[in-house]
Amino acid sequence: MIKKSLILLILCFFNTSIYSQLSEKEINKAWCTKQMGVTEFRTKYGTYVDCLTDEYAVESEFDFNWKESIGQSLHYAQATERKAAILFIKTNRSKKDYANELNEVIKFFDLPIKVFVIDGR
Repeated sequence: MIKKSLILLILCFFNTSIYSQLSEKEINKAWCTKQMGVTEFRTKYGTYVDCLTDEYAVESEFDFNWKESIGQSLHYAQATERKAAILFIKTNRSKKDYANELNEVIKFFDLPIKVFVIDGR
């Protein structure tokens, strides 16, 4: 357990393709620690924010599941009175430009969502 935690802390300082080897939860934990946030913050609704910082309620999601992240990020923002954000995790498997699709929806509907990108390629 300590060894795994140490590896995650080291990863906090590097944005490399090693992310593609980790689970969404592990990536979120490393990123959130770097942001000095709280992982798995429980809201008044009993839902869990992947990463809560002083400014953002962040939903972490792999690129191919981007559609789910929009609703969750807005819900978490409302539940915590923070700004909505998505930690968008690019993967090696993806053939489509999911980041562009996500950003087009955000732009089209003028959604108040900040997108942070980790390139897992």
